[in-house]
Amino acid sequence: MARFNIRNTNRIMNADGYPAYPMQEKEELMAAVLTSMFGEEKFYGRTDGNIVRLAEIIAVRDPEFLAKLACYARNRANLRSVSHVLTAVIARHANAYTRIVIRNVVVRPDDITEIMACYRTMYGKPFPNAMKREIAIVMQKFNAYQFEKYDTGRDITFKDVLRIVHPVPANEQIEELFGRILDDALETPYTWETELSAKGNTKEVWNELGTSGKLGYMAALRNLRNILTAGADIRPVLEMLADAENVRRSRQLPFRFYAAYKSLLDAGLMTSEIREALEKALTASVGNMERIPGRTLIAVDTSGSMSCALSRRSDMRCIDIAALMGALAHHICDDAAVCYFSAPNSTDPLGYHIAHYGRYDSILEICRQTAAASGCTNMHLPLIYALQEDTASRPFDRIIYFSDNMCNSSYAGLKTVQSEADQYRQRFNRDLWVHGIDLQGYGTQQFCGKRFNLIAGWNEGILGFITRAENGFGDLMAEISNYEMK
Repeated sequence: MARFNIRNTNRIMNADGYPAYPMQEKEELMAAVLTSMFGEEKFYGRTDGNIVRLAEIIAVRDPEFLAKLACYARNRANLRSVSHVLTAVIARHANAYTRIVIRNVVVRPDDITEIMACYRTMYGKPFPNAMKREIAIVMQKFNAYQFEKYDTGRDITFKDVLRIVHPVPANEQIEELFGRILDDALETPYTWETELSAKGNTKEVWNELGTSGKLGYMAALRNLRNILTAGADIRPVLEMLADAENVRRSRQLPFRFYAAYKSLLDAGLMTSEIREALEKALTASVGNMERIPGRTLIAVDTSGSMSCALSRRSDMRCIDIAALMGALAHHICDDAAVCYFSAPNSTDPLGYHIAHYGRYDSILEICRQTAAASGCTNMHLPLIYALQEDTASRPFDRIIYFSDNMCNSSYAGLKTVQSEADQYRQRFNRDLWVHGIDLQGYGTQQFCGKRFNLIAGWNEGILGFITRAENGFGDLMAEISNYEMK
């Protein structure tokens, strides 16, 4: 889009007090939303408050974009909590878009209770009439099993929702269902949680679940360790996980596969059979993605700020996301070198190292070998390597950064990394592209101007915007702006 072709030379300071370029408000919100586990700490503090602040501004200035971002976050980026927050902001400040946003963001019944609890926490009562009217409608698209399965609300329950929105049932079947909810007469559903609670974490229970068709994809992925320790037959579960169509339907973020792999490896439970199944699942997640032609330098940030955990309930860190996304990018590149960087120090005078992987090297193993995160962040280093290497005969066509963009090495001085990108274009390839994959959404960047493409998020789908942007078919911002809400 045009804004990426206008050089913004106005520099600001990033969160660590070093030079950077600002993002426009919609870019900043996009980056923060698509890298958000809302309510969780990041290395440089939460971005929650900034998300709400920017969302409330854009709700007035460009409510349609905010509505599309909420729907995109829920349905393309598979981020639930932050989509609920944006929906609450829209209900409060962009009433005209409340109906269509709720229709798109409510995918499961508990999306309803979460949105209402979020709104009450943020803005109190009463709930907007437009919100109540649309929730009264979308409640009627779910069946009894779905309400039973997701009847886990603590702050606001389905019973509370019915009393607040007063839906008019479309038929007798829905009227009977709503009556059961009001009478607390929902049955206990057949799920892996209820079966384990009733019968125990036993071999027999897991064998039954594994062949029942009732064990969901995420549940299977998260419970591999329990299934193995119980001594159950893992084969039907692995077959389900490795199936490419199941991977597509599961809407799992790629790091979930690596989290399962890492958990079993740490517990000494990894087998070749399990590794193969997880590798197939992860590879299937990028199976239909267009290959990246030419020569690519993939830059993976391994600095200390990348060590922050994504969630209090997870040991997955930002460095794990960067390593995984870098490995996935390498997998679809025709010719690539991978540069892991932090900053020079007494034990590592260069501050970076180059790893050349084969096309069929294990994605999971590449991630495991890149587990360390320490030191300052010197985003100049990958381009310094490229400048020092004799690439006149075979220059890099692009560099892809996977980083939190918090360049803070004293080596950087008063320069942004844009200076090295300009040098490379002058010396080796005037058409060099720089793709900045923002993994933390702090709101600043190190590049600007032509042939710079800002992308944000953890979904494997973001890699598709590399070739799309280079071929002039639009970037991530354009994708969100053109998103079709149903």
